[in-house]
Amino acid sequence: MSYQHNSNLAYDLSLFDRSNRDIREKRAEKPNIKLKEAPSVSKSGSKLKVGAAAVMVFAALCAVNYSNTKKDDISRLYEEQQQELQNALDDNALLQNKLEAMVNTSYIEKYAEETLGMTKVSPSQKKYISVNTENLVKIEQEEDLGFIGRIKSWWDEVLEYIGF
Repeated sequence: MSYQHNSNLAYDLSLFDRSNRDIREKRAEKPNIKLKEAPSVSKSGSKLKVGAAAVMVFAALCAVNYSNTKKDDISRLYEEQQQELQNALDDNALLQNKLEAMVNTSYIEKYAEETLGMTKVSPSQKKYISVNTENLVKIEQEEDLGFIGRIKSWWDEVLEYIGF
């Protein structure tokens, strides 16, 4: 509500209206408080500090990501090596069982008969031979020569050993 200097105030009924007057008085009583805005992070520090902090946070995140990736790679490699070891142990056990089966005498006999064409010896195939004992050399025991004979034979053995 504005007052005009040339107007007649006697006819302004709005000045007598209590509801409008209470509102005007409340507005007049309120002090005009201006709140300052809280300074933002970008305004409180320099742009260089904010940029450096952002770079540091980014570097830390990259370092954590890199270490987790390396850890995953190492654990995957470990699991692959464990699987290869288990496969090798299984193959070794299988080959050991095959080897034991091949060393069995029944397998050897079967292989000799089927692959090599061999047969077992029958009693009719056995021949006995006699050895001519006339051409064999017999070593006779020496007679007891006594004390001097034993020394002489010992001396002869020593000379033979030396090469005389």
